[in-house]
Amino acid sequence: MPTRSPLAFCLAASLSLFFSGCGNDCQSTCAKLYGTAPNCGDPSGEKGTDSYFPGLVTFGQTREKKTRQCMDACEGALETPGEVGDYRPTEYTPSDQPVELENDRQAAVWMDCVESHSCDNLASGYCAPVW
Repeated sequence: MPTRSPLAFCLAASLSLFFSGCGNDCQSTCAKLYGTAPNCGDPSGEKGTDSYFPGLVTFGQTREKKTRQCMDACEGALETPGEVGDYRPTEYTPSDQPVELENDRQAAVWMDCVESHSCDNLASGYCAPVW
């Protein structure tokens, strides 16, 4: 019976995970933004304290609408090849400056940004666009 190298096994396992689509994608990113707690869609903490977070799904909006808007923007950007260019999601962006994901590379850095930031940061102007 042939002996298999641990390195070969690890490489095969890593490649299968890479090709299976593990990691950030539009669905997991939009779920973090607008999904139920512990994601960012719902309020958390005690109201009236510094630790209170109002949630990204606010009064007059629906979770479904916000998630669909997020998914449409993300999936639409992934369909267009391009460069990151001047897009810098890890820098603060005022809410009065609209940001659109224009291509696949921008969508990729945006998904990484959302994954690595807290709900408070996402709500306060980091990882734009956040709808």
